[in-house]
Amino acid sequence: MKRIDLVSLRLFVSIADARSLTGAAEREHMALAAVSKRVRDLEARLDTALLYRRPRGVELTPAGDALLHHARTVLADMDSLHAELSEYSRGVRGHVRIHANTSAIIEFLPEDLASFTHRHPEIKIDLQERVSSEVVHAVREGLSDIGLFANTTAIDGLQVFDYREDRLVLVVPDGHALAHGVRVTLADALAYDFIGLQHDASLHGLIARAARASGVALRMRIQVRSFEGICRMIARGMGVGILPVNAVTHLRGLPLRVVELDDRWARRGLYLGVRDYDTLSVTARQMVDHLIRKHG
Repeated sequence: MKRIDLVSLRLFVSIADARSLTGAAEREHMALAAVSKRVRDLEARLDTALLYRRPRGVELTPAGDALLHHARTVLADMDSLHAELSEYSRGVRGHVRIHANTSAIIEFLPEDLASFTHRHPEIKIDLQERVSSEVVHAVREGLSDIGLFANTTAIDGLQVFDYREDRLVLVVPDGHALAHGVRVTLADALAYDFIGLQHDASLHGLIARAARASGVALRMRIQVRSFEGICRMIARGMGVGILPVNAVTHLRGLPLRVVELDDRWARRGLYLGVRDYDTLSVTARQMVDHLIRKHG
């Protein structure tokens, strides 16, 4: 198959959007004859018809539909490439990819990344929120330079540093039977329905294991993907939950009560993981050094 140029792809997308060669010619500021020739040339390169010519416009053939899907993807990727490279021309001098679990993003990273970018304004940070197991996978597969995750996740194959400690608390709605306790244990709360994260989240696994160790089943009523969703459902009286304390204080105004947990596992470490510190870019090593020096 011969090479397809980006101009032809962009023109084809315009034709598909306008459902008309004339409309595409007007959009792209081209002569109608030039548009027709590019379409014929494109069909010749691909050796297949891309358009059905109708009296009032055109329709895509099945091959045209397939090309349109890939053309949009290619053009979007090229736009992203140009946008990112243009940042380097404006002074960006480095790029760090970070995957982090929700606890790290809500509780610690805003302050940590703000102080880093203040010192290194020329460095771009790509931060993505994932559950801890996905964070570890992303670092192992080279999809992320740095991962921040809970210490309940299997970390084989990574170089790991201590990052922070995450204090877990019981969250209940106002008026709940446990709302006025000073400290409780998980065993005290297992008589109630729980609202929590999805099964693949490290926090869910930690709570489930602790419940099994106590000999009482964990009654999960609803599982969601965010701390905010958990808190809002608890506030509506749908159950109780266990969350990092800063995740709750972040949502001031909800009718919730925080009760200290008197369980050793309620103090959970957060790790920083990389595949190999020595092979990281200078920029990524600067980020690692900043995070573990500041809080390690």
